[in-house]
Amino acid sequence: MKRAITVGFASLTLLAAGLPATAGAASTTISVKETEFHFALSKTSVKRGTVTFKIKNAGHLKHDFKINGKKSKMLNPGASTTLKISFGKAGKFTYICTVPGHAQAGMKGKLTVK
Repeated sequence: MKRAITVGFASLTLLAAGLPATAGAASTTISVKETEFHFALSKTSVKRGTVTFKIKNAGHLKHDFKINGKKSKMLNPGASTTLKISFGKAGKFTYICTVPGHAQAGMKGKLTVK
């Protein structure tokens, strides 16, 4: 009896080892640098899953970061924050600064999710 349990457990462990931990999901961190009137992202393409945006306002004006319906807090110059978003489907997602006139001045772009 003890032997059957050990063999069964070993078989189950081998079976589980061959399966992906999460089907198609990934966890990624992207650094976002805000200046007037530009965003610089460390990555512009990611796999589906959770993305943590580490946002730093390196400019002289207040800025924020909005993507996929979620928005960071408004950042004073020199301040930082994080924003965690789950992307469940592939596509191109527009990001902007919501301060009036900033997106029109160039604070916008697209993140590709594969």
